[in-house]
Amino acid sequence: MASFIMAGRIQAAIFVVLSTLISLLLPPLIVFSNAAIALITLRKGWQQGVLYTLLATITLVIVSVLLKQQASSGFLAGLATWLPMVLIASTLAMTKSWNRTLQLTLLLSVAGVLLFHLTHPDAAAYWEPVLKQMKPMLQQAYQLSDSKLDETISNAATWMTGTFAAALAVITIISLIIARNWQSRLYNPGGFGEEFRQIVIGKQASIALLIGITLAVITKNQLIIELIMVGVAVFMFQGLSLAHSIVKQRNLGVRWLVGLYVLMFLLLIQMIVLLATFGLVDNFADFRRQVAKKN
Repeated sequence: MASFIMAGRIQAAIFVVLSTLISLLLPPLIVFSNAAIALITLRKGWQQGVLYTLLATITLVIVSVLLKQQASSGFLAGLATWLPMVLIASTLAMTKSWNRTLQLTLLLSVAGVLLFHLTHPDAAAYWEPVLKQMKPMLQQAYQLSDSKLDETISNAATWMTGTFAAALAVITIISLIIARNWQSRLYNPGGFGEEFRQIVIGKQASIALLIGITLAVITKNQLIIELIMVGVAVFMFQGLSLAHSIVKQRNLGVRWLVGLYVLMFLLLIQMIVLLATFGLVDNFADFRRQVAKKN
C-alpha cells in the first residue's frame, strides 16, 4: 500500500478516494485513508497533507449530495477527521518525537470534548437521536424490549461524547502508527519498532490524569470522567509500547505479544484500562530502565 501511495500523485489520489469510499461501508477501515494522508504529510509536508485532505473531503461531499444529505455535513466531517491527522503527523515529522505527538493528541482530544460541551450544553440530547438511528440493528442484536432499549440508548447518550473522543483519539494514533510503519518499511527499515518501544508521554500529563481521577472519585463529575476516558485511551499506547519494549529486552518471543493482542480482542475495555495503568505508572517507575538493569 505504501509503495502505491508514494509512487505518484495520481496513485496517492486514487488510494485516498477509494479508501474514503470503502470506509463509508466499513467505518473501521477509515484508518487507511487516515494513514495515507499521514504518510503523505510525513514525507511531503503539511501542504500536501492538506491538499489530500481536501480531496478526501470533496469525496465525502459528493457522496452526501448523491445520498441527498447535507453537503455541509460531509464537508465538516471530512475536515474534522483529516485536518487533525495532518497536524499530528506534521508534529511527528518535525519533532521526531512520539512523546510530544501523543501529548498533542491528548491535548486536542481534551479540547474537543470541552468545545463540544461548550457548544452543546445538553450533550445527551444531541447524541440520543443519533443513537436511535441504530435502534433496529441493536434490537435485532440484543433482543431487548422497546422500553429497555430506549433506557440503554439514553444511558449511552450520556457518555457518548467521551466515548467518541476516546475512540477518535485511538483511531488517530493507530492511523499514525500505520503511516509511520509504512514510512519505515520504505525508507528506514526497522526504525519504527525502536521508536515505538521508547514512547513515554511524560510526568506532567500523568500528574494531570491522576488529579483528574482523584477529582472524578470525589465529585463524580461527568465532564471530568469523559476527560479521563480520553486520557486512558492515549496512555494505553504507552502501555503497549512498554509491553513491546519488555518483550524485546527479555527476548520473550512474539507469542507473548500475540497473547496480549488476543486478550485485547477478548477483553477490550479491561485491557485498555490495564495497559493505561501500566503506561501511567511507567512515567514514574521507568520499567524499561529497571528491566535493562536486571538484564
